[in-house]
Amino acid sequence: MMISAGPFDRKIWQSDWVKLIAISLLIILVYLPGRMGPFIADDYPNILQNKGVLLTHLNLSELISTWSSNASGVFKRPLANVSFALNFYFAGQYFDPIAFKLTNVAIHVVNSILVFFLSRLLFTATAQNYPAQKLALLSALIWGLHPLQLTSVLYVVQRMNSLSCFFMLTGFLIFLKGRLQLEKPFSIVLMLVGCLAGTGLGVLAKENALLLPLLMFVSEVTLLPSIPNDAFRVRVQVFYALAVVLPVFAAMVYLVSHPEYVLGGYATRNFTFIERVMTQSRVLFYYLSLLFYPDNTQLSFDHDDFSLSKGLFQPINTLYSVIGISCLLALSVFNCLRKKTPFLTFGILWFLIGQSMESSIFALELIYEHRNYLPSIGLVIATVALTYNIFSKLISEQLLNLLFAVVVFSLGLATFTRASIWSSLDALSYFEVRNHPTSIRANSLYAHSLEVKLGPNPESYRYYLLAAQGNELEVATLVQVYTELNKLLYFHDAKNDQPGIAMPKRYDDSLVLDSRYMQALKSLVHQEVVARIANKAYSVRTLVTLRLMTSCLLNAEYQCKNISGDVMEWVDAALAQPDFSDRLVLYIIKAKIYFFQGHIEEAFANVDKAIALAPDRMYFYSEKADLFIHLKQYDKAEQVIKTAEARGVANGFDKQEFGTLRQNIAVLSR
Repeated sequence: MMISAGPFDRKIWQSDWVKLIAISLLIILVYLPGRMGPFIADDYPNILQNKGVLLTHLNLSELISTWSSNASGVFKRPLANVSFALNFYFAGQYFDPIAFKLTNVAIHVVNSILVFFLSRLLFTATAQNYPAQKLALLSALIWGLHPLQLTSVLYVVQRMNSLSCFFMLTGFLIFLKGRLQLEKPFSIVLMLVGCLAGTGLGVLAKENALLLPLLMFVSEVTLLPSIPNDAFRVRVQVFYALAVVLPVFAAMVYLVSHPEYVLGGYATRNFTFIERVMTQSRVLFYYLSLLFYPDNTQLSFDHDDFSLSKGLFQPINTLYSVIGISCLLALSVFNCLRKKTPFLTFGILWFLIGQSMESSIFALELIYEHRNYLPSIGLVIATVALTYNIFSKLISEQLLNLLFAVVVFSLGLATFTRASIWSSLDALSYFEVRNHPTSIRANSLYAHSLEVKLGPNPESYRYYLLAAQGNELEVATLVQVYTELNKLLYFHDAKNDQPGIAMPKRYDDSLVLDSRYMQALKSLVHQEVVARIANKAYSVRTLVTLRLMTSCLLNAEYQCKNISGDVMEWVDAALAQPDFSDRLVLYIIKAKIYFFQGHIEEAFANVDKAIALAPDRMYFYSEKADLFIHLKQYDKAEQVIKTAEARGVANGFDKQEFGTLRQNIAVLSR
């Protein structure tokens, strides 16, 4: 006797588990090629060069040290840092990129599942005639498979972003459970718990989580059902007064009374406050273009080739963009007041609020794709709702399902292709520079990739030079030119020199493989580095570069042979700038160079100057103790550590550093 499988099949496909497994498998499938990709850019200072990530024992003491060992952001992002440390520990205390990237993929899978549950609640609450299950599945797949999300997944350090989003979405779901069941006793408690937990835990991964209460308010004024009961209405009003109105008012008062909090950051940028705000109007529409038409030739790890708006008419689309943003805001207010097109209004406001921290007044870099990770959720939900609303009236359900399937397949294929490109440094750097030939960082990355394959070579030098020529305030890439030139000199055989060759006149003259010519060219590049630092180059990136060059000197690496005098000149040029970022660290850098040169008294004089100006910075004491250890003066090193500890301000990471120094003393003094 045969039994019909039809009803059984329907029950299976109506099950949440089947949908969640489908979401998970599809996302894992498209991202799997990228698991082999390299660490890049900010992965190094935040992960590979961050000693606080080196978790060797899974105990409370080391976890506390890890918690306080990151310097990113206002809140130092400790949860993200702990996750990096746990990756390191469970990967066999090794920086295995596969382990780190697969963890990021897992977080993205969970976030996509949360988008499914979130969108289903919103569809159910707002449009009961919509097939909420199907539209929620489509929203989760479109968002999770969209290639615009790739840098939040395969760029390891952006776990800060995806982890913050996880807590925000979780908190939002808890909030919605309370808000949609106001008649239940603990509804307002759930709303508060969702808001506080989502925001509080989220900011420990990245500061964007502070926007969660505003996003809740967006859903309230656009999609959530009205509140018929006066008592319930008062509770909800009190909730928003405490969660939204009061914090926003406090933030505005603080920013108005402390303008330096915003404006101070522009001292190290090559754009002004007004220029950034104007540029961001164009950036927002650029993000929208990438979201609705994700062309892989436009998508990029870095968009530093995006032009700056010098005025409303420079370029002219700045004016159009400002008008466009104003119209979107006006339309949203109009729709809220008239209760029209709720999903459209929800998508617009969610996107603009989601971008309001990183794409507004703060002196951050101009553009990054990962900034769309959270803001794109609202737009995806809105687009799915509007598409269904329009096309369900024009075409059959089967044809509409086919349309959605084609969209999902196309996005998945685009992401799979992009993840494959991200599977190796060679492929990533090639496609980055091919698609963005004027990008400083793309040229620099490609030069590095060529050098990894070929060793020091003229082609790498050429691409480093292209990167350095792209911005007259850029020092980091110019130092790469200098270093590459020194490498070529190191390996060059003087027997191959070309007699009678004319010497270079400018730092960017063509490379000639002649020892005298390259020495002269290196001198010109050095002078250009000094000039750029004197012209107030990007001090944050310059500081990182100076620290790297100093480490290169101390480690006696061949590419830093005979350059200590030049590096010292760079440091002095930076010290001559009164608004240079973190000037005190320059004294430590200078001390290390003096130490390398054998000028011990000058070295300690500079360390002591840094300590005198910032006696509570434990890092300075660690560096001083380390110098004494190199001199085998272990008692003096121990005394420096005790002096630092006596100040009573050492955090967990500082204590770990002191412990490491003491271990070195114990081993070396045997």
